[in-house]
Amino acid sequence: MAFAKEGFSYSGIGAGNSAPKFFSYNGSADTKAAVIADSYFDPIYKQLAVNDTILASTTTTPVLLYVVSITAGVVVTGYVAVA
Repeated sequence: MAFAKEGFSYSGIGAGNSAPKFFSYNGSADTKAAVIADSYFDPIYKQLAVNDTILASTTTTPVLLYVVSITAGVVVTGYVAVA
């Protein structure tokens, strides 16, 4: 499947300052491999910044992602498996 904006949520952590923001994403329709792939979060690149974090569910395991770079609308993420 592909990124689904309705599953994306901003927690408010990091709002109003220069700290990284924390998001969550219900990616339960997608595999871990799909969610961690570069460009998966391209549809919301304007909402993200380098070092922001995203806690995402997947069909296989939750993952914690961090934004490594955003160039010309392409979002590159790194991740840590949560479970």
